[in-house]
Amino acid sequence: MAPKIKHAKGVLIISLLILVMSAYCAVQGFMDDSLYGNVIETGVFKMAYMAGTVAQDMITITASAAMVILITLYCKSKDIRFFISIIGLLSFYFYAYGVYVISALYTSLYIVYVIIFTLSMIGMILGISGFTGEKVERLLLLKWIRITSGALLLLIVCVFVPMWIVSMVPYTQNHTIPDFYAVFILDLCIVMPFFIAVIYMLIRDFKVSYIYLGIALLKTFTLILSVLIGEITFPAHGFEIDMAMIVVYGTITVISLLLLVFYFAGLKYSSGSNKT
Repeated sequence: MAPKIKHAKGVLIISLLILVMSAYCAVQGFMDDSLYGNVIETGVFKMAYMAGTVAQDMITITASAAMVILITLYCKSKDIRFFISIIGLLSFYFYAYGVYVISALYTSLYIVYVIIFTLSMIGMILGISGFTGEKVERLLLLKWIRITSGALLLLIVCVFVPMWIVSMVPYTQNHTIPDFYAVFILDLCIVMPFFIAVIYMLIRDFKVSYIYLGIALLKTFTLILSVLIGEITFPAHGFEIDMAMIVVYGTITVISLLLLVFYFAGLKYSSGSNKT
């Protein structure tokens, strides 16, 4: 579908390392009760985190399996849609293990979390920088997909930014640290600004935004799915279920999945006209 992408080999090697390390960490989370249990005993890691942590381990194992398939398919076809998917999964690892690193989840695997977090960031930078010049300008994406996907990203920004800021106010007034401060940092300082930048570039119809959009949609789907599973499994960890949040996260998960399907079906690489 497209010419060879710069830095692709480096991104694939990084992705292989990450999928192996993340799968090992996730499997250990299921097999070794002391991995999280020892941290819970210190009081630093609360039992309320367990539902989300287990859900994240489930999605991580699935993502690692998907990464193997994507790397294989890209090596065979050189289809940029598979490469964009690989970068999208790297964004999931970046966020997921960024939460562990920033919140200082000092399990016996903490150093591995740091390595995954760092490598995923390097992989994303290398991957995105590989799309330059003609490779970007010849990309095509239907206008309705751009508009609908941009609207979803705008909705997420409009919902979560005010919600997180309001949630933070009591902590700033009392000068205390919220339990999920890593989420606030990653969302407000990285994810939401990235979404806003993608929305702006989609409005201006910058071709590079077509690549960023796929990454944003895949990141949204994997992360929100993880959060949704965590919300659903709250009762198993002794907490009440929040139906309102399940509806919100469930809706975003379904919509982002549908848009992902349309996005990958509609993304084209033209040898001639750039009109959409």
